[in-house]
Amino acid sequence: MNTLCLLASALLAIQSAFTMEDDGTALSLYENGNPVLVYHYGLVKPAWPVPEHYTRGCYFHPLYGLNGEILTQDFPIDHFHHRGLFWAWPDSLSGDRKIDVWILKDARQHHVSWIKKEPGTESAFFALVNHWAFDDTPDTAIMEEKVTFEVAPEKENHRFLDFTLTFTNVSDAVLTLRGAGTDNKGYGGFCFRPDAARKPFIFRSAQGISEEDALMLNSPWADISFPEKPGGNIYSGVAIFQHPGLPGFPHTGWILRHYGFLGQSWPHVRDHVMQPGDSFTLKYRLVIHRGTGEDAGIASLFQEYLSECSSTNDTRTP
Repeated sequence: MNTLCLLASALLAIQSAFTMEDDGTALSLYENGNPVLVYHYGLVKPAWPVPEHYTRGCYFHPLYGLNGEILTQDFPIDHFHHRGLFWAWPDSLSGDRKIDVWILKDARQHHVSWIKKEPGTESAFFALVNHWAFDDTPDTAIMEEKVTFEVAPEKENHRFLDFTLTFTNVSDAVLTLRGAGTDNKGYGGFCFRPDAARKPFIFRSAQGISEEDALMLNSPWADISFPEKPGGNIYSGVAIFQHPGLPGFPHTGWILRHYGFLGQSWPHVRDHVMQPGDSFTLKYRLVIHRGTGEDAGIASLFQEYLSECSSTNDTRTP
């Protein structure tokens, strides 16, 4: 009987495509023993020379490519606040007080609880709750984030990660959400920071290749590709697909910066005013791929994503 139980456990282990490790501050996900991502739900303190106020949590780093290469960068020397794959906004207000979880000055995101942690054979699914708070009142939530992410198995030359982010004003004050107003840059939203040592970056969207920086590119998707190793000629990259129900789809802005930044910017420089209790939801598909965006057929994969959303009746406003 014990032998049979051991055999059954071994068979289940073989069938289980995804496994995870949780050290109490970070969750690491693996597929068949190969690293996929690390999600930092606890606060991560920087090392010198980065100032301590850049301590942060609730973000992904490393995010791994399909050949095991690290795609993201944390605490980069040119932008200390950039952190792998993250979502944040500057220049926002809670009542008449500025709340800036982007630059991490006097406020930040905090993990509250896990709802689900389900690594499986068909996918790995996770759900959790975070909140925004001022540093002087860390136990008083201003905005609540409900986050789900589902990771698909590697398929051919790509992997899908689907994100649903629901934000609710849980404070008693009016919350005004907006991107960076300085020079109308509009920074803020769903953001990816690649390793700057991997330059040059190739940015591609529905408008083609962008040789220059852009602060308000209109496209339903965007891709950043770069050498797997600095100076190499083997490429990999990440594409972000907008869900067809996003506000303003498909003409919501992208920020493309050749120093190393890809951001799906919403609401850009406009104000999004939230009364107490108001909510909104953002949904994205992130595609990790081998080769350039053209090699990986990102444009075709986006059309398949639209068809998938349509066939499941998932084109409504999130």
